[in-house]
Amino acid sequence: MKRTICLVVCALFMVVMMSGVAISAEKKAAESEVIITGTINGANQLVDKEGQIFSIAVTKEGQELVTNVGQKVQVKGTVLENEGQKQISVSAYKVIKE
Repeated sequence: MKRTICLVVCALFMVVMMSGVAISAEKKAAESEVIITGTINGANQLVDKEGQIFSIAVTKEGQELVTNVGQKVQVKGTVLENEGQKQISVSAYKVIKE
């Protein structure tokens, strides 16, 4: 009897842990795409209004984006951080006319 109770408790514990992991992964996937508004500088970087610098990943959209040097843009993409440097993989962008 004690063994059965122990197995049931362990099984319930595993179910709770696995559902927590699934919910966490779902939330992270939804938060991975961001929208950043900033200016493209001459070093092929996106500088937002707080002064944070994002290097632009080499993608089709990213290469199109870097042709807009000095212009204000709104960028949608995924931010990756490597050794303290932020990089954005651009999925879409638009130039903001002021």
